[in-house]
Amino acid sequence: MQVGWDPELGRQALGLLQVVAVAASAGWTAERLLDTGVETRGLPLLAGLFGLYLGPHILDGLGWPSGPAIGGYPLAAAFAGSMAVCAFLKLASVATAGPRR
Repeated sequence: MQVGWDPELGRQALGLLQVVAVAASAGWTAERLLDTGVETRGLPLLAGLFGLYLGPHILDGLGWPSGPAIGGYPLAAAFAGSMAVCAFLKLASVATAGPRR
C-alpha cells in the first residue's frame, strides 16, 4: 500500500479546480450584469456550470468562435451560456413579480 501524493490525483484535482474557477467567474459576472433578482446561494456557480454546457452549443449555432480556453473549457462560451441562463432567470423573476400598481 502506497502512501503519499499520487500525480494522477493531483492532475484531476487541478482540472476540477480549473472547471470550478471558469464556471464561478462566468456565472458571477453574468449574474452581476443582469441582476436576476433571484437571491439564492450558489446561483452564480450553477449558472456558470450550466453555461459551460450550453455555451458551446449556443456559439456553434451562431457560427462564432469559442475563444480562449482554460482547462479545456472555453471562456467566451461559458460566459455566453451563463448569460443565457441568467437572462432566463431574469425573465422568470419578472414574470412572477406580476404587474406593478
